[in-house]
Amino acid sequence: MKLLTVLFLFASYQALAGLTPVSFEKNGEIVTEEAVRFNGGYGYNLSAKHVLKLVTLDWPPYIDENLCNKGWLYQFTISSLLEKGYGIHIGFYPWARAVREAELGRADILFPEYFIEDDVVSDNFLSKTRNNLLALSHEIPGGDLSFVALKGNQIPFNGDLKSVENLPIGVVRSYKNTKKLDAMIDNKEIDTIVANNEYQLIHLLLSNRVSLIVADLEVLKASVYKSELSISGKRQILESLVALEPKLEYKPLYYSISKSTPHWQKVLQDLNDEIELMQQSGKFDEYIERMKQQCYGSDKAA
Repeated sequence: MKLLTVLFLFASYQALAGLTPVSFEKNGEIVTEEAVRFNGGYGYNLSAKHVLKLVTLDWPPYIDENLCNKGWLYQFTISSLLEKGYGIHIGFYPWARAVREAELGRADILFPEYFIEDDVVSDNFLSKTRNNLLALSHEIPGGDLSFVALKGNQIPFNGDLKSVENLPIGVVRSYKNTKKLDAMIDNKEIDTIVANNEYQLIHLLLSNRVSLIVADLEVLKASVYKSELSISGKRQILESLVALEPKLEYKPLYYSISKSTPHWQKVLQDLNDEIELMQQSGKFDEYIERMKQQCYGSDKAA
């Protein structure tokens, strides 16, 4: 398949990011808050007494600056905090920079985050762990982390990481994968090539620079869906990707609250309260699907 031709078109795509309103319920009524451009990001309710700085990344279908509603996680996060009376400044960054902003106390909330073990050392303070600096929220729905390969390639993966330790693998910079896989990478037991995002991961795989990439297949698919490729071009890439079985791990998502934030415990509790309300209602999946359909609808190339 002539995958490299469509890849270059895919990688060059960048839609014009717009201002995205967010709606939430307050005192039994639906309130819509308009966004404004603010310090390289987006602002909501900036006259509030307590304005939080949020840092995130482009990671569709969860959140992405170029999705029509910026993704279900963007909508849920902003609406939850607006309902609690906070003002919000949110910026999109490469993940490594977003982590740095939060660890240095320049941002109040980093998201979406995978679960962080207590022994994971900070990317920016070698004398501290990530959990010394940031506090994790309750979990919210996430996805499956898998080894993704090109369909038709014979990959000897049997669930044991040692079965692929001699194959070059693509990973995203500063992402936390599984505890065992990250330990093998740190100990140089597995050869890796580091990408800055999922776009580069797909490029590494399609150009045969790696045999496998570590990713949430739904994120890879969403990255293709939002591109300006033709339907046939999208389908060509989508049909070439396969998630190997067994999956590496189901990964719920979390918010990380900076412990440098004044009254960070209150911010954490407010977010946890909104997560619990959504979980108890049993409507999280319905909400997510509705938000996704706003942007994808019937235009998917799958």
